[in-house]
Amino acid sequence: MRTLSGYEADQQLREDLAQEIFYAMALSVDRITAADNPRAYVFRIAHNVAVDHIARQVRDKAEPYEPEQLTQLVDGNLQSSDDCPAEQLERNQQQQLLLQAVRALDAPYRQVIMLLLEDLAATEIADILQISAGAVRVRINRAKTELKARLERDT
Repeated sequence: MRTLSGYEADQQLREDLAQEIFYAMALSVDRITAADNPRAYVFRIAHNVAVDHIARQVRDKAEPYEPEQLTQLVDGNLQSSDDCPAEQLERNQQQQLLLQAVRALDAPYRQVIMLLLEDLAATEIADILQISAGAVRVRINRAKTELKARLERDT
């Protein structure tokens, strides 16, 4: 769901997208288990379904819904119970700013950053996006530069 938040801002549409991805994975279970890198193959399925989802949204000219409060990156609960409320609030605000900045990136940069946040290596991201590892590293560097600039402007 954390990865999907980079593709879809609306919580309900994100849940629909997740169902589409799980369905595509269920249909591809034999190919996933036979793949050289099953983890990368799963992310490729998720990426392809998400791209199709975005294309449908654009084609249908759906108005993007931007919630007033962005959901937290992982089911709304990343903080530990030891954190004080002020620390939790600050962490949530930082996560929201980061998520907004990631969503504002151009699609090629947003894709590599979302996959990078999933702890995938550049070679795995290259396999998922079917581009060279060098192109992935260039996109990562450019995305990080743009994110840094956006976050500095917003804070």
